[in-house]
Amino acid sequence: MAIVIPSPLVGASQNLGRARIVRVTDREIRAHNGRVGDLCVRIARQLGMTPSEQRVLARSGLLHDIGKLGIPGAILHKHDPLDDSEWKLMRTHPEVGLRILQWAGHFERALLAVLHHHERMDGSGYPHGLVGDAIPIEARVVAVADMYDVLTSDRPYRRARTDREARRILEAEAGPHLDPHIVSALLQTLDNGDSRPAPAFD
Repeated sequence: MAIVIPSPLVGASQNLGRARIVRVTDREIRAHNGRVGDLCVRIARQLGMTPSEQRVLARSGLLHDIGKLGIPGAILHKHDPLDDSEWKLMRTHPEVGLRILQWAGHFERALLAVLHHHERMDGSGYPHGLVGDAIPIEARVVAVADMYDVLTSDRPYRRARTDREARRILEAEAGPHLDPHIVSALLQTLDNGDSRPAPAFD
């Protein structure tokens, strides 16, 4: 798959430089997005959301990291800790993702998850430092699903955590960083083993 980035968006982030076409070649990123989309739907079901809301959350999970299309592979796959300049660049991906999707004609609530999935309940997240319920529900769900999948997957800088370890970390993050209600919903659906397919997209 290739996404053509128009000139106004290229200037939105240092990492896009002169590039006009970004190719999605990283299988693990695609797999991660798919798993996050699945977890988002399972959380939504546990929360009693409608099929329409579940579809929005499925898209939210699939699209949440689209801004990383503009992050150099050397940063995405770096085995050592990122330096300050690399972190600054990495933290641009929510806003770059929003601009890509807006340019592509996406105007729906899934964009809120793309922009705000790194916000944290205590206001310590980015890009806008939103607090508590000011963070859109779609972003709060993606944040929990994303963290669980990141913890339980191999990363360039560490091996995957066990399910038990990941649960302990999520429980510790619930409150200050993650929505406790949504963390509880994820843990319940993991216990229930819900594997039903997501509702079909419109």
